[in-house]
Amino acid sequence: MAQGMQAVAAAVIESGVPAARRGVVRRALMSALDDVLEAGTGIVVGPRGSGKTTVLAQWAASCGLPVVWARCTRAGISVRSGSRAVTLTPTEVSGVLRACAGPTLLVLDDVHELLGAGAAAELEQLLLTSAPTVHVVMGTRRQPTFTLARSEIDPPVVVTGADLRMRTWEVDRLFRDVYGHPLTTDDVETLTHETEGWAAAVHLFQRATDGLLPADRRRAVRSMRGDPHYARDYLVGEVLAELDRPLVQLLHWGSVFDELTADRCDALTREISGADGAPQATGLLRELECTWSLASTEDGVHYRLPRVLHQHLRAAHAEHLGASARIWHDRAQAVLADEPPPRTDAGRAATWAEFDGIEVPVDGHEWVGLVRAALRRDPAAQAERAHRLGGTGGALAEGLCLLLAGRQHEAAAPLRRAAADPDGPRPLVLGAALAEAALAGGRLGAVLRTIDRVQGEADRQGLTWLARLAHGLIVGLDGTGAARAQSRAFAADRQADHDPWGSALVLTWSALAGLSLGAAEPDAWEELVRRWQALDAAVPAAWARACYAVTAAAQQLPDAGQDARVAEAVARAAGVPGALAYAYAALAATDPEDGGELAALAESSGLETGVDMRPVRAVGLCGGRVPVRPAPPARVPAVPTPVGRRVGPGPAEAEDRAPELHVRCLGEFRVAVDGSAVDLSGVRPRARSALRMLALHAGRPVHREQLAEALWSELDPRAAMHNLHVSISAVRRALEPRVPTRSSRLVVRDGEAYTLVLRPGSRCDVDELERAVRGSARRRATGDSDAAADELGRVLDLYGGDLLPEDGPAEWVVAPRARLRLMVADAAADLAQLELDRGRPEQAIAAAARSIELDECRDHAWRLLVAAYTASGDAAAAHRATSGYRAMLDALGIPTLPATPALAPSAEVTSGRGTPPRRSPRTSPVSPGTWS
Repeated sequence: MAQGMQAVAAAVIESGVPAARRGVVRRALMSALDDVLEAGTGIVVGPRGSGKTTVLAQWAASCGLPVVWARCTRAGISVRSGSRAVTLTPTEVSGVLRACAGPTLLVLDDVHELLGAGAAAELEQLLLTSAPTVHVVMGTRRQPTFTLARSEIDPPVVVTGADLRMRTWEVDRLFRDVYGHPLTTDDVETLTHETEGWAAAVHLFQRATDGLLPADRRRAVRSMRGDPHYARDYLVGEVLAELDRPLVQLLHWGSVFDELTADRCDALTREISGADGAPQATGLLRELECTWSLASTEDGVHYRLPRVLHQHLRAAHAEHLGASARIWHDRAQAVLADEPPPRTDAGRAATWAEFDGIEVPVDGHEWVGLVRAALRRDPAAQAERAHRLGGTGGALAEGLCLLLAGRQHEAAAPLRRAAADPDGPRPLVLGAALAEAALAGGRLGAVLRTIDRVQGEADRQGLTWLARLAHGLIVGLDGTGAARAQSRAFAADRQADHDPWGSALVLTWSALAGLSLGAAEPDAWEELVRRWQALDAAVPAAWARACYAVTAAAQQLPDAGQDARVAEAVARAAGVPGALAYAYAALAATDPEDGGELAALAESSGLETGVDMRPVRAVGLCGGRVPVRPAPPARVPAVPTPVGRRVGPGPAEAEDRAPELHVRCLGEFRVAVDGSAVDLSGVRPRARSALRMLALHAGRPVHREQLAEALWSELDPRAAMHNLHVSISAVRRALEPRVPTRSSRLVVRDGEAYTLVLRPGSRCDVDELERAVRGSARRRATGDSDAAADELGRVLDLYGGDLLPEDGPAEWVVAPRARLRLMVADAAADLAQLELDRGRPEQAIAAAARSIELDECRDHAWRLLVAAYTASGDAAAAHRATSGYRAMLDALGIPTLPATPALAPSAEVTSGRGTPPRRSPRTSPVSPGTWS
């Protein structure tokens, strides 16, 4: 008999785990289920279609134990034995488990079927009689109560329906990696929100949109609100069909409420039927929650239905009632009106504002100011001020400032204090919990679950920025190459969504995770230096520069020694002792004479500050075996830093004022440094063109291949790149004749790109013109027409002529030149409209004429000119303008205007902005502008 059971057990185990459906690996759930190996028992409970079986199969396949996979039915427990299915009683399953040699995992799927058949006692006995080496995990739609009540059974690991909901990053990976239809971040968030991460709904939406073009799929995402037609058949045939009639009626009638309560449902029933029946909604709602997992509650009173189901019920019931649906809604509103108003805690109310797109309480500006200051310099000093501030905001600020300084061992306590404050503002508590989880390290699964909980709570609280940040941190959590690629894609979406802070934080976190795994990626850290500099965050930029130096030393790049010395100087200037320890480690790996002493200094500095040196050791520094490359004895060249300092080997506090650059590109090209015009007569023509190309993009990097292709396209790539390097050196000498070319503060190389840097006090007419155009649009949007007119007038003053006329028809300048010309023509027409509206026809005439000078075929400007002359009382000029307008239309082959005075009234001529196809404007003089 024993041998027979052993044979059955061997056959059952050999049958293995059924193949899981296509899907992403739910890392947070896998981590939670790992605790089953210690607790002995686990329960995965959730509604139909929540992905229970998939999760169980994924974890069973990865747990490392022999698996007995069983599916519960009303007839018993079905297992696979070889190629056939065998139905066993719970007692027989116990015998199979006793015959298994060593630790074994028993997976019981669809346990609710056994519970519904009245076999709860047999299932309980199965768990009680299982050997200590048998681990049991159950999948069910209703939670067995005996596992929590019996003292003989250890408390199980419980994964609920809320845990099973797919998170935004999981939906993102599902569409990107499994379905092959990547969605934008906004669409992923919309889809996750509308389906609430219900796996079946997400899959049904994919099936409904499979084969659509990307634009049509995006349109389908945006139209998800209302009746979820893509899931209708599934909801009717698979979910609602299993419910008893009273439950279905309760769901249909109660769906008019956003939250169902027993009192509301019973009151609505009385309103509709007019009968005083016995209350029965309480038991039905409890049954929906406990038996079917179709309702959730936090207080035992207010119940919420899954959003997809709720929308379907509301739409289906309204369709069924037809014209009577209005009565249904009115009666529901009457029920709500009879309820007492909800209690509110006035003391916890807060007004919220944004700090660079991040939600913060208005009454917390003091701690926000401390964090802002810590991002720029000396975060340790700001931490002391934050400690004196106190409160949740003070504790959060103290922890963040200490973290920026690198004093990680000290940062944990204030962050933990803020995260555990029961009376603190919820966003601050969640932000502290997020920072503490990122700082704590430890088991990946524990960190993942904490960040997961923060993301879910932030999403429920409507804290979009914090939820998205948590999303991004989870994407790059494990530091693998795939995670870093996903982080870059996520960061690109955040940057496109005007969230540079979130983008930079996610990329930094991902790069740190990769560094901890030994991934030395200098390019990633070089990009982060630029990003933090652009945000005027000198402290994170110092960290990024130190990590760049570490990775450059690990890869033995030619300038690694110089980069390490620069990183040391920048860290000192910014007052970041933790980054200084990293810089010492990079110096130790690149200095052939003092490497040992510097390595000891790096370790002692790291120990003193409490900074985590493991990422440095992971790439082979600080005791590693990275060979030392001799460094040249030349002095450290000055480098540009985020605050415009020239950092050298001298005292960290010494500063040289960065030169101011004035660049003019409109009408003629001129450049001045510190008020003195630069003599470019000795610079070769193509080098001057390179400078003009950089000036066109002043303040923004231009890739060197773009420069080489535009200016030396006839040469092979190597020769073109050589000519570019020679030309850049010539430009640097012309701009800063007393500064070594590699130390230039005005033409800076960032990786593979060059930037003409605009220091504080510098000016560029193209940049100022575009800012004035944007400013006028903002003023008009807020209704401030006077300020908008001032900004538009400045646009016309700045436009001194065509962009870079010296470069003629060069391809790289033709498109920007035409774009600026048309932009200014638009601005002139807008100014004419504003002046006409303000009753200033003379100014409107000048602006409209200027618009026509720049773009003769601008229909709106011609109409404005006629209207302005008419308003000024100059009928002859209005007639001449009308004739010119007709001539322009004739030249374009557009039917001539009727000979009526219809053009005169402003109401007739200002109603449209249509512009016919353009042609080259006539040559006409333009004002030289007032920019200097």
